[in-house]
Amino acid sequence: MRRRQKMRRDRIGTTLVVGSGKGGVGKSTVSVNLAVALAQQGATVGLLDGDAYGPSIPMMLGVRKGAMSQGWQAVLPLAQAKELPPEKKLQPLVRYGVKIMSVGFFIAEEQAVAPMPDVLGMLIRQLISLVDWGKPDYFIIDLPPGTGEPQATLCREMHIDGAILVTTPQDIARIDTAKALNMFQRAGVPALGVVQNMDGFLCPHCGEYTDIFPPSQETRMLLDELPLLGRIPLDPAAVVNGDKGYPVLVSIPQSAVAQTFTSMADKVIQILAAREQDGKTDM
Repeated sequence: MRRRQKMRRDRIGTTLVVGSGKGGVGKSTVSVNLAVALAQQGATVGLLDGDAYGPSIPMMLGVRKGAMSQGWQAVLPLAQAKELPPEKKLQPLVRYGVKIMSVGFFIAEEQAVAPMPDVLGMLIRQLISLVDWGKPDYFIIDLPPGTGEPQATLCREMHIDGAILVTTPQDIARIDTAKALNMFQRAGVPALGVVQNMDGFLCPHCGEYTDIFPPSQETRMLLDELPLLGRIPLDPAAVVNGDKGYPVLVSIPQSAVAQTFTSMADKVIQILAAREQDGKTDM
């Protein structure tokens, strides 16, 4: 308990992580649009891309880097023992009202970075402490796939107010997401709910809703007990605009996908408020 309190960032309000045991389920899409939805409601938001191997948040928010980084330009911030004053910290970029930082700012889109697994936790921890995030109401960390690093370091050393799990309908994704949920539960990180992404195809012409992936018929008790924060349909327009750096909440705010993300943000706020109230009641 002492360690968790010690690692709570004084200037940060609520820290959330978005994760899943499986890659390709849309964690970054959920992270970006959740951050933008919260910002559109007037909150101050920081968003950290925690995937060092395949950072995708820069592209999703319109930050492109084509030239390969070399020498000192490709050096990632790892060794800084003490807390720096704000004027000496790295400045995040601001997109759509969200402060963002990513390993992708240091390397080109097609340039590989291969830190040792035991260094990943240190790298993400340093990006948290060396960036001038200001005083965000919400700080969101988009995690890489799996249950290794940097998840292990963050869960062990940092206070996390809630985890949001992302899956797709088929059982292979739900199995891996349940593993990630189990990891958070064992680390004492409360799970706020699950988001089911790619939940059918929304026809841009007739609006018909069609299942793409066969929905799982298996019971996954860990996942099934969580609140369902939203079912995100596949919408070609949302995908195209997202690849161009325009989140769906900005490019087509009246779409069903955008409205689902807005509703998801509302549910997250309500769950956090209810838990805070329960904590006060228990005291």
